[in-house]
Amino acid sequence: MLARLVGAVAKRLPSHAKDRIEEALLGLRDFERLPVPRQSALTIVCDDGELNDLDVVQVLDRHGVKGVFAVSPDLIGRPGFLDYEQLRRLRADGHEIAFHGTTHDPFTGFADRAALLKSVGRGMRQLEAEALGTPSTLIYPFGRHNRAVRQAVSAHFHCAFTTWFGINQGAANRYAIRRIPFGAYTGKLPATEAWYRGLLERSAAGGCWPTLMLHPAAPGHTATHHALLSRLIDHAKNLGMPVQTVVAHLGPAMADGPVGVPVDTAQRS
Repeated sequence: MLARLVGAVAKRLPSHAKDRIEEALLGLRDFERLPVPRQSALTIVCDDGELNDLDVVQVLDRHGVKGVFAVSPDLIGRPGFLDYEQLRRLRADGHEIAFHGTTHDPFTGFADRAALLKSVGRGMRQLEAEALGTPSTLIYPFGRHNRAVRQAVSAHFHCAFTTWFGINQGAANRYAIRRIPFGAYTGKLPATEAWYRGLLERSAAGGCWPTLMLHPAAPGHTATHHALLSRLIDHAKNLGMPVQTVVAHLGPAMADGPVGVPVDTAQRS
């Protein structure tokens, strides 16, 4: 009853606001609970798999750290996008390849669960066929998701990132992990070097997982941001906070595979 009432109210709200209302009022389901590791770490994610991601790779390589690169199989190899050979090299070098939707369409736009999972399955098979493995991390296209989507994707992924702002701490939502925008799309955030340094310093106390989300091909991302990213990586290291991929940070828990639950169980919750 409560879920139906919240759903009816949420439909009248702007995009993303309805997702947050659902989570706040209905709480986390068991399969969504993710205990954040006690050792704080910084994770760097590049969205969309475009050629400009290679500029970020250069920054990461200079520091000897690894990042996460989210790709949509239907876009791989198109003009302006990384091709399979480039992605295989990134993976071989220790960077993580994450899934960003097969077509880059919002997951909330599919007709039903079956259609969404059919699309996801097709994209995952494409990546496997091209020797990119089976990604355990999902980055929602446009950040769009809801309770039904989170339950559906739990059948394929160990965790998923939204575009909600925040530093993950304590019991995070495994399928709505927060992020911090960097470079493009920072909106009204201060986004100064001092502000980012402050976030890292607060996170270094323990049990925090700040994740920087980059869109290197977007107009708001410039070479200045690459220099700033380099300084922030140094700052994190000086604070004793490693810079890690999602798989490296979550560690053995990722080996458990997806934590999906039966559809009927999710609907009753």
